[in-house]
Amino acid sequence: MLPRFTGHVVRAVLLAIVGSIDRSAAERLHGAGDPKPYSVTPMRFKASGRTDRGFVLAPSSPCSFSIRFLDDSYSQYLVKYLVEHSDIEVCGGTLRIESVQVSLKSYEELYSKALEVEAFTLRFLTPTYFSKWGVEFHEAFPHPVAVFMNLLNLWNEFSPIKFDKKTFRDWVEKSIAVSGYKLQKPLKTIDIGRGRAISGFSGWCAYRFFPHKEFNEALNKNHLKLLYTLCRFGEFSNVGGNRTGGFGVIKFIPKLAE
Repeated sequence: MLPRFTGHVVRAVLLAIVGSIDRSAAERLHGAGDPKPYSVTPMRFKASGRTDRGFVLAPSSPCSFSIRFLDDSYSQYLVKYLVEHSDIEVCGGTLRIESVQVSLKSYEELYSKALEVEAFTLRFLTPTYFSKWGVEFHEAFPHPVAVFMNLLNLWNEFSPIKFDKKTFRDWVEKSIAVSGYKLQKPLKTIDIGRGRAISGFSGWCAYRFFPHKEFNEALNKNHLKLLYTLCRFGEFSNVGGNRTGGFGVIKFIPKLAE
């Protein structure tokens, strides 16, 4: 039986796998303090039925999910488990590992291949929200500063290439605007385990660069390249709150010059 949203299930699978190899490493992954050096996607599966508790996984049908590390030192535990085991325990059942796909990207590679794109769309594929400092409520709209500063904070935490946050925030506030969006937020909250439930928006939001007289051409070019980098990085890191539980999965769609 799988719950309606499975991001926290995949996180539990990851922590169990790492913990079976090195308990202290699992404790570091799950310990207090942010940001955490990984993200996951919810499971993709075919259901054979549904109850008030969730979905029944169809026998012999494929079930897939993604685990991404922002610090590749943790990948060794996953590799070791996959070499030594042919199945994983999920929600009281067993899934047989049929195939594994691996993709590697360095921070240097992400930045070196960045383009200066002035318009793009982000698709928010799973529920997304942004925490606000000092308040009890969440931000339920992907404002440029909320999205891109969240990604820059993650980038600076794990990448060997660092960028000045104050300068970039000022540029985003004055140069990047929302040019369109279609978002939805379900009325029903999402159960994320242990009696906790939260909600978030999904859909798409388009952004556009508008030159500001305060910034010269060289700075605009550098920050457009950084913006592109962060959006590509966000496809690995997820964005916003509970990103380690499958929230904030995004797809970056740049609008290339014709």
